[in-house]
Amino acid sequence: MKRALLVVFLAAAAFPGLAQSELEVRARWLDSLGLPYNAHWTPPGEPKPWKMDCSNTVRWLHRETHGSLLPRTSSDQYLFFRERGRFRRAGTNPDRLMRELRRGDLLFWEHTYRPQRRPPVTHVMVYLGRDQAGRMWMAGSQGGQGVGVHEFRPKMRMGGYNWFLWFRREGRFIGYARP
Repeated sequence: MKRALLVVFLAAAAFPGLAQSELEVRARWLDSLGLPYNAHWTPPGEPKPWKMDCSNTVRWLHRETHGSLLPRTSSDQYLFFRERGRFRRAGTNPDRLMRELRRGDLLFWEHTYRPQRRPPVTHVMVYLGRDQAGRMWMAGSQGGQGVGVHEFRPKMRMGGYNWFLWFRREGRFIGYARP
C-alpha cells in the first residue's frame, strides 16, 4: 500500500496542475507500471490477463471509475455512445473543444490503421484534463508509447496507412463521448 501511494505521489509530481481524481489516480498507477502497447496484464482481482490495447485500457479505467464495463473495441465503444446520443463530433475550433471536454470523456480517432469494420473508428483514449500550462492530457494505450498518460493534441495526426497506390490516409481525432 505504501508503494502504491508513493507511485501516485511521484506521478502527481510528473503532471502538476491535474487535480487528483479517481480517474487520474488509476491512470497514473497504470502509467507507473510501464506496460507496452498490447501487453498482457492481469488486473487486481481478475483471473485472466487483459490485452492492454487502447480499448481494453479505456474499459479498465472506465470500470474502475464508473463501475460498468464498456464494449471491447474502440469502434463498438463509439457505437455504444453514439446510439445513446452521447457522442459529439469535434469541431474545427480547438478553443471550443477545450471548453467542452470534461474529465472522463472518451476521445475517438478514425483510420489510425486500416479498419476492418464500419465505422472506421480505430482508437480511443480517456480525457484527463488540462494542466496549469494549458496542455491537455489523456490516458490509455497507444502504439509506440504504451499504456499511460499522454499529451492530447486534437489536430495531431495519429497512425494511418497507405490506401491506394501512393495515397496515405492519416488517422484523425473525430470527437468525444460523455459517459
